[in-house]
Amino acid sequence: MLDNKKIVAGLAVLAVVVAAAAFWMLRQGGGAVPIDLVAQLDDAQKQTTWTEPGDAPFTVSDVTLQGETHRAIFAPPFSRIRWKVEVPRRGTLELYFGMREDAWEAEGNGAQFRVGVSDGRTYEEYLKEVVNPQARERDRRWLSASIDLSAYEGQLVEINLNTDPGPPRDDRDRRNDFALWGEPRLVGR
Repeated sequence: MLDNKKIVAGLAVLAVVVAAAAFWMLRQGGGAVPIDLVAQLDDAQKQTTWTEPGDAPFTVSDVTLQGETHRAIFAPPFSRIRWKVEVPRRGTLELYFGMREDAWEAEGNGAQFRVGVSDGRTYEEYLKEVVNPQARERDRRWLSASIDLSAYEGQLVEINLNTDPGPPRDDRDRRNDFALWGEPRLVGR
């Protein structure tokens, strides 16, 4: 009988320790599971004016640029992808962006990548960058961004990934604007 009481007491102590550890991890954000936006692409709103032959907009594939591979969404200009997501505790949007290798030596002037967030009342743009691998060697790779969204913690927001043709003042040239969004995901810290 005494052994049973010790076993029950030991299990009770163990249960309290496990519960306390789980609670602490959740408070620290350690229990947060990343939200993979590529996996939720079917649920996103997608718009494009792209009509060129070849790959269809919003196709997903593994893409390697300079030896680095990421699961990527093909989003040639003008394209917009919008996801509605709840921002986790200390949420950060992490993503890669770049141009397919077949655009590096081809005619054109690159593409502009923009990332914004709307809470239903306001829209804030967090990234706006022209990538032109025809003109700049540094653009012949995956570029990355990490955007702090902790101001929206616990809120349902709309994350917008936009691609536009080339430099803003010369946005009529869409030749070979093979824009890619790599592994966009929302991570809690």
